[in-house]
This record gives sequence, structure tokens and C-alpha cells, in this order.
Amino acid sequence: FAVDARIELLGVLQELAGVRPDLPADPEYRKAVLGRFARHRKHAAVKLYQELAAAPGGEGLAIALLWCTPPPELALRGLSTSPPYFGAEGQSFSRVLTVLRSFAKASSFSEFYASRRADYARAADAAREALGVDDPLARVESYLGLSLESRALWLISPLYVPLTRGAFIVPYPDPASLPDPGEAPFEVYTVVAYAPGAKSMGANVTQLHRSALWQEPLFVFIDPALAAFDAELGISPESYYGPEVAACRRQNTDCVKSWLVGALAGRLDIAAFGAPSMGFDGSDPRREKWILALSERLKEYESDRKRWPTLWDFLPR
Repeated sequence: FAVDARIELLGVLQELAGVRPDLPADPEYRKAVLGRFARHRKHAAVKLYQELAAAPGGEGLAIALLWCTPPPELALRGLSTSPPYFGAEGQSFSRVLTVLRSFAKASSFSEFYASRRADYARAADAAREALGVDDPLARVESYLGLSLESRALWLISPLYVPLTRGAFIVPYPDPASLPDPGEAPFEVYTVVAYAPGAKSMGANVTQLHRSALWQEPLFVFIDPALAAFDAELGISPESYYGPEVAACRRQNTDCVKSWLVGALAGRLDIAAFGAPSMGFDGSDPRREKWILALSERLKEYESDRKRWPTLWDFLPR
């Protein structure tokens, strides 16, 4: 659990651009940000951020910046995959990096970030305490019965709120595009916005979706496992899954993955907290039906780990 300079740079731009969602933020920290950076409201980076935030799908920068070193350099790291596309069509990532570097240097963002390190440490500690789990990755691995060979980071932001995706894995564990395995661990990122608690830079767990603890690490297993499982079937998805599930897979290949992750996250929630973190609102009855059915089946897995030591062993069932 940590605060990250790349994400906090976006938090400053989001605040200056006036597009931050209407969620609580620590008032003292917000005041400090505005006092330090308000004079840079007309910088090109703020204007570009507004454009990207207004584009279909939102700005998506939190994920893209994970391919970079901390500001002000924001140099592309030597990763085996390219940064994802994001934001307004036609905007190049190199242009975004150019204006962000300019803003970080002109505003002396790194000096501000360094001056708040004690606050950031308190925020990360408060979030960890509020979430109630010291090592979520270890809990996921124990439930799966497998090592995920991952380095997992939950990036706690006192200001920034993800407008689109707030989680990603580098390199993404898609067998079709994954480089030679074993070269390095997966880097698993989850960006978590939070509301202030009773004391400054504390965390309010009602604003922290506890399911964010589990979801992204679970995809490290689910993506390659489903691909391998389908390949082992040797038959069409339609003949195995049935028409309803097969239709969902044709519309969105992620549908079964999302159902599985939803069910698994719910079971991990119950083990850690006694109840699932996320409820159902009736907006997607098919998704709810399948998550509940998978959750019931997972109870069988949990009841006999000697027979099924890993979730891979239980996957055909």
C-alpha cells in the first residue's frame, strides 16, 4: 500500500482542471495543493487533461503513466509491452508526456511531493488499517493454491479519482501476447481513491471498495487459466458452456472472466470480512445469476482442498 508520485501528479491536474468527481477529499491537503499549484491553471497540461477527461471513456492516464518513471522525468520504462491506448482519439502518448513533464518541472511538483511524504505514509497506513488486510496477495494465492509470481501494489490516492480503468497488470497475462514467461514477476497495480476519516489523511472504509483488494491479482490466474481450459476442452465454447454463456462470450470475451472474478472476490470477502463487499443492484440480472451460481460452486472447492489443492484442479468441475 503506497502513495505514488505519478498518480498524485494526476490528482493535481484533475483538481486544477475542475473535473474531479464530487467525492470527499482531505481539506487540508486540497488547500495545500491549490495554494501551491493554482497559479499553473493555464498550463497546457491542465487544458489537455480537460480534453482527455471529456473524451468518451475518460482520460485513462493512471494506467498509461505506470509505464513511466516518476515525475518530472516520466521516462518510459524498459517494459516488455507498450503503453495502452487511452483518452481522446488522435492524442499521442508522447504529446501527453511532453506536457506533463513540462508541468511537473514548471510547478516544482517533485518538491511538493517530497514535502508531503509523511502525510502520504499516514494515508497509506490508514487505508491498510481501514481495509483490514495486511497482505491481500497472500490471501489470493492461498485461496488459489498457487503462486502468482506477482508484485502487487495498491496505490492509495488522497486526491485523484480514476475516471476509467484504475487497475492493470504489466505485462498483461494474455497467453496470446505474453512474452516468454519467467523473465520477471507480474506488476499488479490497483489505484484506490479514498475519503478522509475523522483525522487528517485518514481513510474512510466506506469509500474503499474492499473488493479492490482481490480483483486484479485474480486476473493473473483467470486470464491464462481460461485460455488453457478452453484449449484443453477441444470443443466449441457453445457446446460446452451452453447458448447463454456462449452468447455472452461472443459479445464480450471478458464476460466469463468477470463473472469468475466477481464470484472469487465475493468468497475472499466472506473469508476476510464475513460478507461480500459489493452488492447487486439489479442492473445486470444475467451477471448476478452467474456470479451467485459460481459462488455456490466455490463452496464445494473450499470444503475439500485435499481433493482440489488448487483452483486449476477444480476448474473443470
